[in-house]
Amino acid sequence: MRGLAFLALPNLLSVALAARAQAPEQPAAPPPQAIPPQAPAPQASVQAPAPQTPGAPAPSGELDLSRTVAKTPVRETGGYVHTFAELSLGKGLRLNNPYRLATPLGDSPESVSWSATYLDLGVGAAFGPPDFLKHGGEVSLSIALDGIAQEVITLSYVALLPLGEHALARGRAGVPIVLEPDANVGLELAAGGAWLFTGGFGVSAELVGSLFYGAATLEKPATAIPLIAFELGIWVDYEVLP
Repeated sequence: MRGLAFLALPNLLSVALAARAQAPEQPAAPPPQAIPPQAPAPQASVQAPAPQTPGAPAPSGELDLSRTVAKTPVRETGGYVHTFAELSLGKGLRLNNPYRLATPLGDSPESVSWSATYLDLGVGAAFGPPDFLKHGGEVSLSIALDGIAQEVITLSYVALLPLGEHALARGRAGVPIVLEPDANVGLELAAGGAWLFTGGFGVSAELVGSLFYGAATLEKPATAIPLIAFELGIWVDYEVLP
């Protein structure tokens, strides 16, 4: 029996070796890969504070409930335009009445007389620093409301000077051009002002002095007619900030 066992041992070894040769080879495990380094997490960028206008208050997240009037900071540079419009009612005096008009105030026909009541509409603009003297121009149209038909267009240089938050003074020098009844050109000087109830509406007043040259009369080859008028009206104000 022991001899049979030794005889069968070689056969068993050959079968085992043949089975191992026929079995598929297991693939080799891949080598461990290196873990790439992780990029650092992005940090929140800190923005520099925006530059402030000189003299402007520091920004605050709190609600301002004070009784003071809110103001928009004015920049030191840039264009500033002050536009305005006015609608006024005026009445004047003729200091010389060479044509013996029918409205004299004295006993003689040559005395001071009333001019016609007139309506004046003007628009203009001035340029300069917002809190100091500004220079510009104005165009106005005056229409007589009684008597004969009269229309006058006036081209003026105008100067505006703020007086605090609600008032401004105004000076004007212009050339009135009479359209009818007879074409004529004169000279005009005026001074006045406006009081603003709100940021854009108020009342205006102006004292106007003008001089016209008229046609000849029996006494004089040419006549000069000075006038003084007072106007009271509505003022509309609009400012264009830089």
